Amino acid sequence: MASSRDLLCEIGVEELPHELSHSTATCFMDNYLSLLSENRLNYESIKYFSTPRRFSLLIKSLSERQKDYEEEKRGPSVEKAYKNGKPTKALLGFCSANGIKPQDAVVKNIKGNEYIFAIRTIKGRDTKDILPEILDQAINNLHFPKNMRWEESGFRFIRPIRWVMFLYGSEIIPYSKVGIESSNYSYGHRVYAKDRIIINKPDEYEKLLLNSSVIADRIKRKKIIEEEVTKLTNKYNLFVPREAEVLFDINTDLTEYPVTVLCEFEEEYLKLPPEILTSEMIEHQRYFPLCDDRNDKISNKFIVISNIKDNSLTKYGYERVLRARLNDGKFFYDEDRKRNFGEYLDKLKSVSFHPKLGSMEEKVQRIRKISGYLCSMLNIDKVTKKEIDTAALLCKNDLVTLIVNEFPNLQGIMGYYYALDSGYSEVSAKAIKEHYLPRHASDSLPEEIPGAVVGIADRLDSIIGIFSAGYESKGSKDPYGLRRNVFAIVRIILDKKLEFSLGDLIKKSIGLYPLVKEEDKFLDKLFEFFKSRIRSVFEDFGFAYDEIDATLSTVMEGVCDSYQRVKALNEMRRNKSFQDLLVAFKRIANIVKDDSGCPEGIEPKDSLLVEEAEIKLYNFYKSKKSDILDAIGSKEYEKVYSILGSFKQYVDRFFDEVLVMENDMSLRCNRIAMLREILGSFSDIIDFSKIVVA
Repeated sequence: MASSRDLLCEIGVEELPHELSHSTATCFMDNYLSLLSENRLNYESIKYFSTPRRFSLLIKSLSERQKDYEEEKRGPSVEKAYKNGKPTKALLGFCSANGIKPQDAVVKNIKGNEYIFAIRTIKGRDTKDILPEILDQAINNLHFPKNMRWEESGFRFIRPIRWVMFLYGSEIIPYSKVGIESSNYSYGHRVYAKDRIIINKPDEYEKLLLNSSVIADRIKRKKIIEEEVTKLTNKYNLFVPREAEVLFDINTDLTEYPVTVLCEFEEEYLKLPPEILTSEMIEHQRYFPLCDDRNDKISNKFIVISNIKDNSLTKYGYERVLRARLNDGKFFYDEDRKRNFGEYLDKLKSVSFHPKLGSMEEKVQRIRKISGYLCSMLNIDKVTKKEIDTAALLCKNDLVTLIVNEFPNLQGIMGYYYALDSGYSEVSAKAIKEHYLPRHASDSLPEEIPGAVVGIADRLDSIIGIFSAGYESKGSKDPYGLRRNVFAIVRIILDKKLEFSLGDLIKKSIGLYPLVKEEDKFLDKLFEFFKSRIRSVFEDFGFAYDEIDATLSTVMEGVCDSYQRVKALNEMRRNKSFQDLLVAFKRIANIVKDDSGCPEGIEPKDSLLVEEAEIKLYNFYKSKKSDILDAIGSKEYEKVYSILGSFKQYVDRFFDEVLVMENDMSLRCNRIAMLREILGSFSDIIDFSKIVVA
């Protein structure tokens, strides 16, 4: 068995951003694994570590030498390699270039032709000679949103590198990066272990760092935080709200030795909207807000994850910092409420939405009109329509309030509170809050129709407006969030089962955008953008691409309708007999599409049906025709596909016994006319030509 040693590699850095700490370590490991494989180096296992000040790898039993391998190169054909039994210049040149003699060349047969091959064994290199190259590539292949330069060479990295530990067994592997030489030492906690930690063997790494108050294993740190937080919440009958659960990961990547600290703030701040309290704690301070188990209301207790052991004094510092922030929040909240919420609309005139699309006040007026169009298409009653118009008029007012300027993530939420405080109805206030939903892929959706309508109108205005200004989403870039807006519109439509023509709504709305010049071309481009995004949304739901393509043709006329079609097709397709039937109908689609010499528009005649199989097929079709049309008209697509499935025995027999491309043109055209009619009955819900069959 080949000899091996453990490898330890640690890159010490200035504190990494918490959102990149874990991903840096995992990407570094992935890079390293890929390079080990490329270099034919075997190992037993690999483990990564990450803290704010380091990312590292411990590789167990890494072989001390590369595996040998055979290199094989193809040369000229045998025909060109020899002439009259003697090597040609082509063969001699090939052998010389590959370091072999002509008599050592090998002949191999490739697809019936014989070629000359040079085969030689490449000896593996010692692992310790390769490791510096691997480390350098693994570091250089790390990519970040933003990089820093801090020394003369101009090397760019997420944060300055401060030390490199590179240990293979007990041997230090020589390596240099930005003037830092590799060593066998690391550093512990900034407060508790300022001296170097000498590590003589890789398997000592975790233990020696723990002795220096660093828990290098990220999973262990997170588990400690979760367990300690749970102990405190259980003790006081509290719980961590769902929106704060992200703090478990964040605090894991902010600390090297996490310690939980239970703190309190004055109960008078509980009079503030709870979102102000939680936003301040979660977004700004990374504190855990806590809610009461008995009534789900926010408590005046909160938990801080500290990076030091003794917090007898720092506890009051955490409370003082939060108190100052909550004082600011209370001041902003009280100042904002001194004006009626409706009065903020005028201030939106000085806030730009986009240089080419005017102010936020102009955007609001467009949202109102699009909301009105959608209300008419959905036949919404007058009372609800008035509530929607009020919500659309006020939906962006909180953007110019002091509290939202301080806490941007509270837009919509504060609009809800301010609208209620100014005497507007609960319906309008809730629509103001809900029109921002969903904010991201996993977010909740509007509960009520008014919020859904205003949300669709707001996003549609952004999409049409940005497109009319000449900006489009290209490649992976989507600076204006247009793809995200389509995704949100589709989710809202499907969740609320809103039956309306998205295409008609867009056509009616583009008159609001003077930048639109060539309307037909603009609509074609915009519709194609919507279709491509809706296709992606449906793929995310788990539907096959050909199922989507086969049912997407009328998606702009009804998103819900298209969804129901593809869903029904997807469910029926799981039945093997139905899958076989799709193969037959695709064959029909190919036959009628091909040039058969038969004109369009002719009707099949019973008198020209001569074979029993075609007579039975056509009679069965006629007996089901009204059922098919009724099911399509009532949008009972499962029933349509069920009827389609009942055609199988007749279609199978037809193709077994009947020749469609008959020499007699009258019979041929009659059969094609019959197949066109049958296919056409289903064409409104499925394009069989788009179905992919095995």
